[in-house]
Amino acid sequence: MVKTQGLSDYDRLDALINELCTKHGFKLSVEGWTRKTYNVLSVPHKGLPSSQLLARIESFATANGEVRVFDDRAMQFAEELGKALEETFSVGEATVLRVPRPD
Repeated sequence: MVKTQGLSDYDRLDALINELCTKHGFKLSVEGWTRKTYNVLSVPHKGLPSSQLLARIESFATANGEVRVFDDRAMQFAEELGKALEETFSVGEATVLRVPRPD
């Protein structure tokens, strides 16, 4: 019998966050390599000339289920991500934290 390697937890997290960003019309910026930071950004439009940071997820969310939200526009995204973290990874209960935007 031949075993093939499936997607790693990090690959599954990448795909999950990308899919939800696309669904909600957000832009994703990923920083880091072994420990990634996923910054969820608004898409610039006429009223707002640049992107705004809406939410942040660290790669260890696969273990602790934490999603930080800086803007209410990302709350539905964060709630959907939290449910997906609980279903996809061994997260007992995901946590969405509403925190002030970092300067």
